[in-house]
Amino acid sequence: AVVSTQSTGIWRKIFKYLPPGNLVQCMKCCKVWLDWISDPIFWPSINLSRYGPIFPDTLKSVVMRQPVEVDLSYCTITRKQCDWLLPRLPNLKTIRLSGLPMNIIGSLNGPLVSNLRLIDLRWVDDLNDWGLRDLLSVSSGRDQKPRFRDLQGLQLSGCPLTDDVINNIIRYCPNLKHLDLSYNNNMNDRVVEAICASDLIYSLTKIDFSGCPHITDKSLLMMKKCYDLNWLDFRSCREITRGACVRFAHSFKKELVITEDKLIHPPAVDVYN
Repeated sequence: AVVSTQSTGIWRKIFKYLPPGNLVQCMKCCKVWLDWISDPIFWPSINLSRYGPIFPDTLKSVVMRQPVEVDLSYCTITRKQCDWLLPRLPNLKTIRLSGLPMNIIGSLNGPLVSNLRLIDLRWVDDLNDWGLRDLLSVSSGRDQKPRFRDLQGLQLSGCPLTDDVINNIIRYCPNLKHLDLSYNNNMNDRVVEAICASDLIYSLTKIDFSGCPHITDKSLLMMKKCYDLNWLDFRSCREITRGACVRFAHSFKKELVITEDKLIHPPAVDVYN
């Protein structure tokens, strides 16, 4: 059957409103729809979290769609599969590897993985200071600069890191905008002091220290040096008082509000989104 250009455009507009699960079902209807929906425009993000087993055809399908974000959290992907997949996604900007073993995380050291803007390594149980340093310090190109120097987001919630890890983050990720060090018993005011003595004060906009029991009100005083902060999460930080949060929000150069006891953010922001 001949399909007009007009009807193609109409169907493509309709497909854009469908969630990934429905798109997969539509691809099974006919070859024409399969060809249309295989277009990368419909697949900016692919979620394989908690998916398994992962077969070669699954990985080939991901490569064909060239997403900018891939979520592999808690899936059953192997190191060999990850080594094959990541270099074949040159447009990838966000990679989520939460809950995977450090052996899999090592795939980020591949020679062709350097354009990432956000790396999610939350709850990687065997990620320590040395492992993160080795990951971030890998150089690329003739200039021998750290390959993740343009990284904007680093999520390390629940990882067994010490407060010394901040030195490597500052050194190898100088342009971070979002840093998540939540739920770590080793984070303390020294970490904030190091941040405020570095160039990160010019780039950071969001910091998450929720669930860190040794961060105190002193950190809030130091964070006033950060120019563009608009999101600070101190929920479940027992040494942070609500009064200190109120004083910070009222004296900061931007308009900020406090919700959920110790979450500081701009007004009219959906904190659950």
